[in-house]
Amino acid sequence: MTALLLKYLPELGENATLFSLQTMLMAGALPAYSTPPPSLQAAYQAQPDLARFHLEPKDYLKPALTATLLGALPRC
Repeated sequence: MTALLLKYLPELGENATLFSLQTMLMAGALPAYSTPPPSLQAAYQAQPDLARFHLEPKDYLKPALTATLLGALPRC
C-alpha cells in the first residue's frame, strides 16, 4: 500500500508508511461502530442524545483520512 500511495502522492515521502498504517487502522476499527450491540441500541432509545455519538463509516472515514493525510504531508 505504501508503494501505491507514493505513486500517486510522492510528496508523502517517508510518511507514506505511517499514513498507510493509519488508514488500515481506521478502516479496520470502524466496522465495530457501524452496528451497535443491542445494549447500546437500547441506550440510544432510552437517551436519544447519545445517538449523536454513533459513527457511520461512510460519513466518518473520508474526513478522518483527510485530516490524517494533511498531518502526514510535509510542511513547506
